[in-house]
Amino acid sequence: MAQTPSREPEGAGGAADSTGAAFTTRVSAALVVNTRSRRGRRLYARALELLQRGGVRLDHRHPLRDPRRLRESVRAAIAQGAQLVILGGGDGSVSAVVNELAHRDVVLGVLPLGTANSFARTLGIPLAIEGAVETILRGRVANIDLGRIGDHYFANTTALGLSSAIAHSRLAALKRWLGPPSYALAGAAKLYAHRPFRCTLIEDGRCTALEALDVLIANGRYQGGALAAPEASVESRELVIRVIKGPSRLNMLRAWMLTALRRAPGPALMERIRAADLRIETTPPQHVSIDGEVVGRTPIRASVAPDALKVIVGPDYPERRPAGAGG
Repeated sequence: MAQTPSREPEGAGGAADSTGAAFTTRVSAALVVNTRSRRGRRLYARALELLQRGGVRLDHRHPLRDPRRLRESVRAAIAQGAQLVILGGGDGSVSAVVNELAHRDVVLGVLPLGTANSFARTLGIPLAIEGAVETILRGRVANIDLGRIGDHYFANTTALGLSSAIAHSRLAALKRWLGPPSYALAGAAKLYAHRPFRCTLIEDGRCTALEALDVLIANGRYQGGALAAPEASVESRELVIRVIKGPSRLNMLRAWMLTALRRAPGPALMERIRAADLRIETTPPQHVSIDGEVVGRTPIRASVAPDALKVIVGPDYPERRPAGAGG
C-alpha cells in the first residue's frame, strides 16, 4: 500500500545549497537498472561512471538481469534510506516500480534505456544517456499525477483493446531485435484478427456506450514513443480517455495515421472524455495493459492520484507546480 508523505526530501524542487550543489549530490541514492532493457546492459557502466563523476552518492547499486526483481530492489533501497531512486529502463520498468514510489518522500530519476521511453518523453528528459544524467544532476523536481487501475498505479498510459492485445503478444522478443518498428509489426499482425467490442464508460452516473476497437487511458502524452494524447498532462488531475470507434478495423489505421501526422482524429473515429474517476466495462472482457504490461481484464475502475510522484524533470518540461506544492 502507498505511504503518506511525512517530510520533503532534502533539497527537493531543485534547490541548491550554499555551495551550489544540487540536492542529488547530497542525499543517499540508489541506481537500479534493468539490464535486459534494450540499452540497459550496454549503458549501465556508462551511467554509473557519469553519476559518480557528477558527485551522486550511490549507496545502492542494482544492475538486474531479471526485471521481476526491480520492485523488490527499489523497495529494499527505500527501506535502507535511499531518498533518490535512479531507474534505468523503459516504460515497463517504470510501471514495475511506481507502486513503491507513489506518495513517498522519495524522488525518482529516470534514465531512458528502453525502446519507446514514453514516460521520459512526457517529462522532457533527453534520451541520450549523457543528457539524462545531466538532468538528474540538475535535480529539478516536480510533483506529478499518477493514474490508478484498481491497486495498480501507472505513470503513463493504460490500454485495452488492440493496444493491449499487442502488449499481450510476443512483443518483448521483437523489441529486443527491432526496437520501435516492432510496435508497427505487432500491430499489423494483431489488427487482422481483432474484433470490435462493446465499451461502456461510467462517470458520475453518466454512461457512454459505444462500439470500440481500442481504448487509451492517458496520464502522459505518449504511447509506444509516439504522441498519442497531446491533450493529456501529468499535472492536470484528470485522465484523458480516447476510444477509437468500430466497427471497421480500417478506423484503427485511419486513427493511427492521423495521430502519426499529429492531426486530431474527428468524432466519427474517436470519442474523447476527460475524467478524474470512471468505470469501464466491456463485452466481451478485454485484457488491460499498463505501460505495455498486461495486468488484468475488464471491468476496471480508472482514477487519477494527484501529486502522487516526485520526479526529476527535463530541461524542456514546463515550470508549473514545484515539488511540495500539494493540493
